[in-house]
This record gives sequence, C-alpha cells and structure tokens, in this order.
Amino acid sequence: MADYVFDGKSLRHKSGQKMGEVDRSFVRGWNGALLGQIDRKNIRDPRGKKILEFDGKTIKDDLGRKVSTIQEIQKRIEGEPEIATVAAWYFLIESQQANMT
Repeated sequence: MADYVFDGKSLRHKSGQKMGEVDRSFVRGWNGALLGQIDRKNIRDPRGKKILEFDGKTIKDDLGRKVSTIQEIQKRIEGEPEIATVAAWYFLIESQQANMT
C-alpha cells in the first residue's frame, strides 16, 4: 500500500495530513508557499530553472540522467500517473526528505 494519496489536486499522507497541492501549473506546500511549477513536460523550481523532465515513463534531471520511473513513484503515491503526480512527489516528498538528512 502506498504511503501517500494524490487526488489530482492535493497530496495527503496516508494518515490524512495534507502535504501540499497542485494549483493549475503551480506546486504549493501545505502553507501555500510556492515550491515549483509545471511547464508542459518540464518541472521547474520557483525561479523558473528546469529541474526535471517527464516523458510519460521516466523522470530525468536537467542533465538528462534518469532519476526515477513512474512505476517507482506509484509504489509510494496512489494516484494517476501524470506530471502533476511527479511534481508533487519531487517537491513534497523527495525534497522534504533531502532536507531532513
């Protein structure tokens, strides 16, 4: 079972706690802070720098190196396999865990 649920707008922990949301093309934290944006098949940081690219199956960084696959993300997040899910995963789960270590 997945640890998180994404309904197309909000990402929630399995306990029900809201982690953040995707508002049209913007990714916002639980407190409304802008974390990033979705630009077609690219995911950008708040300043507009390209961070990730999603081709429908694999997620690559700005240098073209494979970061993850949609199957790996779906093991952690229950929801549709779309770019909004990838953006929510990166900004609300991966970057948060990187800050904790």
